[in-house]
Amino acid sequence: MPPKKQINKQQIIEKAFEIVQSEGYESLTARKLAKELSYSTQPIYQTFSDMKELKIELIKKAQEKMISYIMDTSDRTLPLVLASILAYIRFAGDEKYLFQLIFTSGGLNLDKINELGTGDIKLDINMIVYANGIIMILAFNSLQISNEKIKDMLIHAYKVFEGDK
Repeated sequence: MPPKKQINKQQIIEKAFEIVQSEGYESLTARKLAKELSYSTQPIYQTFSDMKELKIELIKKAQEKMISYIMDTSDRTLPLVLASILAYIRFAGDEKYLFQLIFTSGGLNLDKINELGTGDIKLDINMIVYANGIIMILAFNSLQISNEKIKDMLIHAYKVFEGDK
């Protein structure tokens, strides 16, 4: 009898992440994941006690992706807080499902994100609240706002918030 093909935890996380990134967390099931991996659900449940445990790993991976995205795409000509928030808004648009996973899971921990960014990210609570308003407007197509207008609005908000300190 040939040896059984093995699958490891990282392979499961990677495939689950791909599904979440392209279809959203709600579409992820053990059965769908098993099918994508060409396995039964047994290795998944041997690795993770339940889907909640896998979700925790996916949230961590999504946070890492967001941090990397912010660090890699920030406009270095702007103040760090402003550059980080602009990249954060772009991440929400470019990686809609990952942003939803982070935001709806309570995975948006500013101190942790700023710490993980090793000083290359500075997410300020005032700017996050303001940015999330913009993100919701964009997500629900409430208003058509150009990227340049968003940048102007954030610069204005940044100046106001900095003046309050």
